[in-house]
Order: sequence, then C-alpha cells, then structure tokens
Amino acid sequence: MTPASTISGPTQDYLPPPTLCARRRHTHLRCMVGAALGLALTVCLPANLRAQGQDSATWSRDRQVIEALLPGFYSNANQAYFDGRRQVAQPQNRYNVAIEASEDAHVFIATRTDTEGAVISEQRWSLFDDEAKRAVRMEIDDTQTGVQCPIWWTRDAAQFSATAATDCTNDPDSPIALSLAQQQLWWSSRQSDSTIKLHRSRAFTCYADIPGVGGGRDEPYTRYDNLSLHDQGAETWFTDKDGRTLGLRLFNVDWPINNYEGYFTRDSLVIYVVEKFEDDTTKEHGYAFTLPEANRIGINLKWLLASCFMVSGKVDTPTM
Repeated sequence: MTPASTISGPTQDYLPPPTLCARRRHTHLRCMVGAALGLALTVCLPANLRAQGQDSATWSRDRQVIEALLPGFYSNANQAYFDGRRQVAQPQNRYNVAIEASEDAHVFIATRTDTEGAVISEQRWSLFDDEAKRAVRMEIDDTQTGVQCPIWWTRDAAQFSATAATDCTNDPDSPIALSLAQQQLWWSSRQSDSTIKLHRSRAFTCYADIPGVGGGRDEPYTRYDNLSLHDQGAETWFTDKDGRTLGLRLFNVDWPINNYEGYFTRDSLVIYVVEKFEDDTTKEHGYAFTLPEANRIGINLKWLLASCFMVSGKVDTPTM
C-alpha cells in the first residue's frame, strides 16, 4: 500500500489541513488575476503615461534658461565712458534697457530709455520653441512701429546668441542680433554699425553721515539714508543741512583697456563722492574701490562717511 506521505524528519506523516491548501490555492489564483489585470491596464495606457523619462529638445531647455536670464536693468554706461576716453570713431550714446516679465507666460517687456529717462522704444518679446528652426524664436512687437523681424536664439559658449533673417528689413532700430550672458546683453541693429554693449546692474542702498565719525568716537552727526542707486554709473543726491547738494555714484568698471603699459588693469566696483553747484558743474571729492563682485562698499573722507550695500546689516545673516 502506498504511504500517505514520504516526508521524513520532524514532519513525518504530516499532511497540511484541507483549509490551508484551499487558502494557498486561493492566494495563488488572486496573484494570477492581479498580474493579468495589471498587464491589461499597462497595454491600454497611452505611451506618454508609461514613459519613465521624456527627453526634451535642447531648444526647449534653452528657452527656460533664456527666460530666467532676460529680466533685469541694463546700462551701457561703461561702453559710453570708454568710447569717449578712447575717442572711437562712432561712440555710443548712453542707454538703459529694462526687461520685465509680463503676466503672460513666455512674454517680456523691453523698454529702452536715454539718460534722462525718456522712452526710446518699448517692445513686447514673446518666446516660442521652434521645431523647424531647432531654436528659440522670439517675436518682437513694438508699441510704436508694430511687428518687427523675429530673431532666433541658440546656445554659444556660456551665452546665448540671437539673429534675425537677413531678408527682413523692418524698423532699423529694432534688434537684428542679441547676445545674452550672466552679466551682459549686447544689442545690434541695422541703424548702427556699433553694437550697444549693456551690463546688468545691481541695486544698492546707501547712507551718508556728516561728519564722518569713526573709531568709536562719540560725536554728533547727521545721517542721510535710504539713498537708492545701481552700480552702472547711477547717482543719488541729497541736500545737507548747510544747503550743499552732495551725491554718491557707483560704477562697476569693466576695463576694455589697461591704464598703463605692462600692467593688467583689474575690474573694480567704485564709489564716488560728488558735489553739484548752482551752475550745474560738479566736483569729485574722492573715490574708493573694491572687488567688482562685492555687495557693499564704503568711503570715509572724515567730513563725510558713505556706505552702500545690497543687503542691510539690519537683515543680514550674522557670521563668525
């Protein structure tokens, strides 16, 4: 007679109870049904929902970076100053360009002004992924002259460059080429053979103390604060209690030349103390300089102390 079980050892002659066998068969059946159902759902799902990763086009990512870089306040004060100093044949006038993101996605407002703040042009820049050109297309709509030539952005070494089609001949003052980097925006148009070289500005707040008390001395002084300006040649003015018109100027100097032979002139952030007289002439009383990336700078002439900063000591994070 055949043995009921061939299991040896401690479990010899052990037979699983019928209820346990039933539970195991039921569990196995549920697993098979679950797997079949999951496979059926996977087959029915759209391919784009099943994908683990979806690589975008390079120009789509470029557009995101361009949109992050564009906003800012730019000035070509550095170029205008050195054009005059170098006596170039076609010196550039001084311009400011403010670029702000609009409420509409991928749209920016670019406003170009002169040194007095008069608006030269205001344009609406709209960015799109252009599959055909494999680039970022920027459509330009000028509030005064209407739709202008579109330009196409592509990535270069540590910057982006944009050019218009050569056969487009709209407003000669609208950009036909742009270059954009972390610190600069260059603007070329058909109206001029010279590119406008704009630097991105940084906003500072200043105060001035008269007299310039220092060294912990307990002496009375008057503070003139909440003086705002940027570091691309901007000036801020105040009138002291004696009626003098005094000002501060900040200039982040990007040297295109060396200032004497055999020496490499390094870029600097410079603060100037200036005074304006009734005949509109000005006098520089002194200046100080530091590294161009510095976020604060000061000067003490004894009769006046001035400090400019991007972050106030009232809110800055204490350090060791």
